[in-house]
Amino acid sequence: MNRLAVIITSELNNINKVEDFIERTIKEFKLSENLRGKITLAVIESVNNSILYGNKQNPQKLVKLTAFKGHQRVIFTVEDGGEGFDFNNIPDPTTPENLIKVTGRGLFLMKKLTNELLFVQNGSKVIMTFSIE
Repeated sequence: MNRLAVIITSELNNINKVEDFIERTIKEFKLSENLRGKITLAVIESVNNSILYGNKQNPQKLVKLTAFKGHQRVIFTVEDGGEGFDFNNIPDPTTPENLIKVTGRGLFLMKKLTNELLFVQNGSKVIMTFSIE
C-alpha cells in the first residue's frame, strides 16, 4: 500500500488519532526511526494549525490527512476547511521582536523539519515532503 488517509473533526482531542495515523504510516511504509520525530512534529504542528486557525475549532469542519510513499520520499498532506492564510508573509520567530511571543514557531519548525514544504489552496492545504534515507 502506497497511500493512507484519515479524516478527523476539528477538535484538539483528536490529536491522538493523528499520532495513531503517523504510527500506522511509519509501520506500513517501513520508514526509518530517524524520520519518526521529524514527521510527528511537523504533521502535528500542521494539524494543530488546521484545527485552531483554519477551522477555528469548529467540530463541523474536517481535517483530512494523507500519506503517500513515492520513490525515496514520503509526502504528507494536511487539508482543512478554512479560508487559508498569507503564507508568503509569515513573521520570523528568530528575530528579536518575535523571540518572546508565545506563538509563531510552528511553521518555522515545519520548514526546518521537512525537505519541502508547500502551501496550496490559498494555504488551506499543506504538503510536506520527507526524503527517505
